[in-house]
Amino acid sequence: MKEKRTISIPNEILLQETAQLIAEGHTVTHTVRGNSMNPFLVDRRDQVVLASFTDEQLCPGAFVLARDTYGRIVLHRIIAREGNQITLMGDGNIAGTEQTTPADVMGLVIQMIRKGKTYRCDGRTWKIYSRIWLCICPARRILLGAWRRILLGAWRRIFKIHAI
Repeated sequence: MKEKRTISIPNEILLQETAQLIAEGHTVTHTVRGNSMNPFLVDRRDQVVLASFTDEQLCPGAFVLARDTYGRIVLHRIIAREGNQITLMGDGNIAGTEQTTPADVMGLVIQMIRKGKTYRCDGRTWKIYSRIWLCICPARRILLGAWRRILLGAWRRIFKIHAI
C-alpha cells in the first residue's frame, strides 16, 4: 500500500502558481487555511475551487483570492465596489477590511467543498447564505462568539481539556 506524502509549499510560491494556472484557463482547488472565513469555511477541513473571472463578476457577495494593498494574499468576500476600488472582508471577521483592485484579484471562488459536500457559488443555497451573512454584519460578533463557544466546547469534550 502506498504511503500518502504531503509537501509544504510557501503560500507566496503556491498562490503565484495558482494565479498563473487560473490565467491559463484552469481551475484550481485549495484547502482553506486560516479562520477568517469561519463559520462557512473551516481551516484545513474545507476546500475552494478557484477559476478565472470577468470584471462583472467582481461584485459584492463574491469570494475572491486577491492581493490587498499591503501585499498580503487573502481569500475574502467582496463587500463593496466603487469603480476599481474593491473592499474585502472575511466572513469570520467582525471588523477590518482590505482594499484591492481588479488587477490584483487572482481568482474567483466558483465552488466550496464543506464537509465533503459541494456548493456552487451561483447556487441558490450559497446565495441565500451569502445574502444573510452580508446583511447581518452588525450581529456577527454575537453569532461568531456563540459559534466559537460551541466549537470550543466540542473540542474540550473530545480532548477533555479543562479551562484554567
